[in-house]
Amino acid sequence: MNQETIDRLDAIGQQLHDRALALSQSQSQEGQDHALMMSALATLATAVRTLDDNVTRLDGPKGIGAAGS
Repeated sequence: MNQETIDRLDAIGQQLHDRALALSQSQSQEGQDHALMMSALATLATAVRTLDDNVTRLDGPKGIGAAGS
């Protein structure tokens, strides 16, 4: 992933987390359901970001291995 994609993923994950927190205060079951789904999406965004960090670390610096290809 390039830095722009990573930045967008981070921003969207934070927005989803913030919105889920606001919706979790909802009195309706539907609002609480939406909050749960948004929270799951935010967690998924964080997991994808972490996976990218791990792959980058394992792949090594550019010029060595697949990153340099």
